[in-house]
Amino acid sequence: MRQSRVRSLPVLVLSGVLLAPSIAVGQEEVRRVSLPEALEAFAGNSLALKVARSETAGLAGMAQQSRAYFNPELSFERDDLSHNDEKVWEETFQFQQQLEWPGRTTARGRAATHTIRAGAARFRADSIELAFEVREAYVRTWFAEEAESIVRRSAAVIQSVAEDAEVRLEQGDISALEARRLRIARVEAEQELEEAVLRSRAARRKLALLIAPGTGMEEIGPSEGQEGVPPMISRGTAIAAVDGRPDVEAAASDLDLALAGVDLARSYWAPAPNLGLGYRHHDDGFGGVSLGLAVPLPLFDRGSATREGAAAFSSAAAYRLELRRQMARYDVLVTSDRYASNRARLEGAAQGLRTDGEAMLVSATAAYSAQEMTLLELLDAAGAFQGAQLSALSLTTEAWVSYYDLLRATGRVPEDER
Repeated sequence: MRQSRVRSLPVLVLSGVLLAPSIAVGQEEVRRVSLPEALEAFAGNSLALKVARSETAGLAGMAQQSRAYFNPELSFERDDLSHNDEKVWEETFQFQQQLEWPGRTTARGRAATHTIRAGAARFRADSIELAFEVREAYVRTWFAEEAESIVRRSAAVIQSVAEDAEVRLEQGDISALEARRLRIARVEAEQELEEAVLRSRAARRKLALLIAPGTGMEEIGPSEGQEGVPPMISRGTAIAAVDGRPDVEAAASDLDLALAGVDLARSYWAPAPNLGLGYRHHDDGFGGVSLGLAVPLPLFDRGSATREGAAAFSSAAAYRLELRRQMARYDVLVTSDRYASNRARLEGAAQGLRTDGEAMLVSATAAYSAQEMTLLELLDAAGAFQGAQLSALSLTTEAWVSYYDLLRATGRVPEDER
């Protein structure tokens, strides 16, 4: 006959483990931030964002420089001549300025403007992509810590059951086979818990690397969970946002830049003249103003290859824009379908899994206390509890990650972060 006194102490231990959420060891020293705080730290500290911002600023600076007009040239010449002890000299002050036809100046200005716009759009695209990485890392860190908590609770249950099994084995209440099965389960639970701890630590370090890069040893965890269901985004709304994506805007600016390059190349059919204005002074007192005009003769280089190359670049830019639109549309469709599926599964199954998992383990514990369930059956109930809780947690995580991914694909930010 089974001994009720043997079961009383483990049941109390099990009840405390099941009904109270556990806290992962060492997490009390982890720095905690909310998602808005993480994004704010990312905006100020991210090395990847600083690289993108610096590259954009450098590109804008070079584009601004390309608008500059040619600098004038000021020269001075003195010629000393002699013949049969007779010496003469001549001094010339010369000012030269390369001229440019108005159409060419306008084309250079347009090219610079579109270069700056394309760079700014690419920086926005990089910012959205990097911000999504922060949001994803935040949610997955929350998942890792919650999963560690669930695994820790299950491991405590299995440990308690295994300890009870050793006592009951000595009393001859269970077989050696059952005791060995529970010893194996205890070792497996301990190994699984260790892996969960390592995953949580790695996730916190990744989040710290994204928002506060330092020595790489710091761990940052979320201060709040991802509860509830993400907002609904219809496929039509997502598709309508394709043309507003920064990468599509950058490709459109690249096309405008290429067209400006075509106009610039066409302007070279007329060589740019060089105007010279100077003053010449002779030793015999003669002096006067000198005026010169130099025009290159297009005998060997007529710029035809430059025009053909510019036309080819403009065609490539047009194809690249269309390709970018198609890829953006594909990205939106894929992420929209994934989000709709994950959101529907979260709404349909997550809460039931949580409730049923908790209820099943509580019922199993009560049944074991009443001597109506064996140790192995309680072990199976603990495993099913862990599987149900982790599945519900995974559904929540994937729904929120896919929501943020859809916002990335549409080039948007969440309403509460605007």
